[in-house]
Amino acid sequence: MKDTKKSIKFRLISRVILLILIVFIFISMVFDFLISQYMKNNANEVLHNSRDYIVQGPMDSGSEPQIPHKPKPNGTPMGKAETVVLTSNYVILHPTQSLDKYFDNRDLQDFTIEIKAQKINLDTSEIQKLSTDSGLYYFTSISKSDMDLDQFYIVNFINMSHMNEFKVNLSRILWIIMILALLTTVLMTYVIGSRITEPIVYLSEFAKKIGEGKYETIEDEFDDLELHHLKNPMNDTSKKLKAYDAEQRAFFQNVSHELRTPLQIIKTNAEGIQFDILEKNSACVIIKDETDKLSELVEDIIYLSRLESRSKDMITTQNDLRETLSYAAERYHSLFTSKNIKVSYEFDEDPVLFTYDEKSIERAFQNLLSNALRYSRGKIIITCRKTQGRIVIKVEDNGPGISQEDLPRIFDRFYKGENGVHGIGLSIVKSIVTSYGGRVEVQSSLKGTAFTIFFN
Repeated sequence: MKDTKKSIKFRLISRVILLILIVFIFISMVFDFLISQYMKNNANEVLHNSRDYIVQGPMDSGSEPQIPHKPKPNGTPMGKAETVVLTSNYVILHPTQSLDKYFDNRDLQDFTIEIKAQKINLDTSEIQKLSTDSGLYYFTSISKSDMDLDQFYIVNFINMSHMNEFKVNLSRILWIIMILALLTTVLMTYVIGSRITEPIVYLSEFAKKIGEGKYETIEDEFDDLELHHLKNPMNDTSKKLKAYDAEQRAFFQNVSHELRTPLQIIKTNAEGIQFDILEKNSACVIIKDETDKLSELVEDIIYLSRLESRSKDMITTQNDLRETLSYAAERYHSLFTSKNIKVSYEFDEDPVLFTYDEKSIERAFQNLLSNALRYSRGKIIITCRKTQGRIVIKVEDNGPGISQEDLPRIFDRFYKGENGVHGIGLSIVKSIVTSYGGRVEVQSSLKGTAFTIFFN
């Protein structure tokens, strides 16, 4: 079954409508209950007073029951009760239908007709409610009998139609107010929901553009703090992706350029051998040298790619950095000797322990030593110390130094300074060091160059 998603605006409006309906239905029910209770209590009070007076009053014998004069209203807002005397067959004994009083009293006519039509039980002394087409009545009956008449009933009733009509009208007004309030609230909720959803839709479209490679930034200011906080990281992400995309384009351009040169040399020498233009042995030596350079370049590119993809194949253990430095320098011993370069070690006496992958750190040290070997004039100093809570590793040579123009870009990929090979070695050093939370710095002058690595 397909999951139908609802918009924030729809959810907000639907929940507000539901809440308002629940509140107003509750208010309407409470209002109806209170008004009904008020009507019932007032009717009870008036009818009980009339009933008590009749029960206590005298009843003279005669052809027609004598109805005592009722007391004046005691100030209750519902007015006084009316009285009618009925037989068990609902025949009116008082007031007699020949009297003008009966025909002038519409409430009396309506009440007696409905009592007979519904065959209401008059034997109970409880206060009962009677609804007619034209009104609402509360009544109570008193059973009587005398020598001349069979059993008859004195029925006191009170017309609550005006109060009931007031309740109905007030209820209608309440529902009209509720509908107006509901419409107003829905409109306000729609406006508020639009203010909430419009920036979200805008940010969603912005994210789609990023996915399409359109690395723009959001210049609009949002009134809401949360949206402002969301805007900043999205802008940062866009800028980083834009920079990364530019780096990747430059990377592939540089790779194609670096690969093209040795491949062109290999192709030229191979064609020279094919057509007997070049001496075979010398051409083969050139092809071998360029193949070695090409192999080294490809290996460095693959290694750098693994570093940037944060490969999980590195095995980190706690080791002594002095031993790793010594091992890396030992691999260049024959080259140092052939170039009459003296290597000095300035190590702490105690082990300099750090948690790292030996292969990656050794690769960084080898690249620094290879760089120092290329430019040194006879002296290289390797330092490894722990001072002020951090580890400091330095590889220093006494070469001609790096020009001030090249210095800011020395760690950029494929940037080659004077006598550089393919401009990727120092970039690998920086990637390895930063992957361990460290940093690498370079200081250079005409007296030499020093690369310093810091680990916390």
